[in-house]
Amino acid sequence: MRRVTGLKAGLEAVRDARRSGAGSIMTDGNGLYDTQLTPDEFAQRVITDVRNEGDVAIRRITAALDGQVPDDQPLEIPQERIQAAVGQISTQTRAALELAVERVRKFQQAAMPKSWSDVSGEFGEEVRPLGRAGVYVPGGVAPLASSVVMTVVPARVAGVDEVIVATPGRGNDDPHPAVLAAAAIAGADRVFRIGGAQAIAALAYGTESVPKVDIVCGPGNAFTTAAKKAVFGDVGIDGLYGPTETAVIADETTDPVFAAADLLAQAEHDVVALPVLISTSASVADKIEAEVQTQLEELSRRQIASKALGNGISVVVESIDEAIQVANRLAPEHLCVSVQDAVRFLPAIRYAGGIFLGEFSAEVMADYVAGPSHVMPTGGTARFASALSVRNFVRYSPFLNLSENTFLNLATDAAELARAEGLDGHAAAADRRRIKLTGE
Repeated sequence: MRRVTGLKAGLEAVRDARRSGAGSIMTDGNGLYDTQLTPDEFAQRVITDVRNEGDVAIRRITAALDGQVPDDQPLEIPQERIQAAVGQISTQTRAALELAVERVRKFQQAAMPKSWSDVSGEFGEEVRPLGRAGVYVPGGVAPLASSVVMTVVPARVAGVDEVIVATPGRGNDDPHPAVLAAAAIAGADRVFRIGGAQAIAALAYGTESVPKVDIVCGPGNAFTTAAKKAVFGDVGIDGLYGPTETAVIADETTDPVFAAADLLAQAEHDVVALPVLISTSASVADKIEAEVQTQLEELSRRQIASKALGNGISVVVESIDEAIQVANRLAPEHLCVSVQDAVRFLPAIRYAGGIFLGEFSAEVMADYVAGPSHVMPTGGTARFASALSVRNFVRYSPFLNLSENTFLNLATDAAELARAEGLDGHAAAADRRRIKLTGE
């Protein structure tokens, strides 16, 4: 991790911390196309093919990228195989998934927005669930059963009519049993063995097998993210997610073992992950950085984590207040405030996807069982975006139910503003009603 010292240097370092690698990624899709393409270009080609050819394109693209789907096998995984997967995982894993589902459900139920109206009933908002949600679950790096829980359960709590999961298979086989079991336990209605940009296209536009959805949500790699960006407008999306990132604020009360473990927990995700340590003294930073190197040697994914640490920054400032300034500039996906009485600093934190207060509110708890969805804004988008939640799966319709008296009290001003804009038809729509009511 690169060390920088001082508030000004720290603010500058985190401002420039993110380097988008997507533009340097090129692929022809293992010979799928005749030229090397950027993620955006590749996603557009895939989307065009899926829209034009439907299931045929999905099978061809999947065979090139993820493994063959036998012609006699449907893209949709039969319910009996999904239910059978529950029996293929250990009883401990099943119990952990059931606990995660229950805690995420409780959290999302508490977050569920409600319809409302004023005391007169003349205006308000109706909150309604979406009709069909598509959940994308990556499968290229690890069997992310937890991502199933974190995306399906909020949709279920929102009251979405149908929740569909798309996830790649393992070569020529079904997705990992833990992923299928999670889909069953979380309450997904259907699961399709489709990954990558082709899954996003299928969910967004529909094919012979895959129904069109109202929203596509979930994390993914550069190609699925490019596809989500391309289909937005034709379908809703929850956000555009990049490499994972964690910032840890530490002082002399911080346990170096815990802080190092939190940094490595995210670093092991991806070689482009971003770990950031913000310490209140050089001695604090020294202890944590040394502990990171010690723990790194114990990780099975140490090569990945080591490369991610090369992206990392260790900022030394003079106080927790300065540390929070640095964190707010970074607007990280995860912000761990690993100090005593951390809750007193909560009001000062403006920009973070998720905030983890104290050493036992470890971010790993939110990854799996604490309650919030672990799908959180990355790349600095926490400045304006929020973690995936039940709110992503509802829409808000304001309504008016005005009485004649309220209408008369408002109509003259409405017509005046309409005429000021040169919109005589708008003004007339108010005036004609007013004249009928008043007899003028």
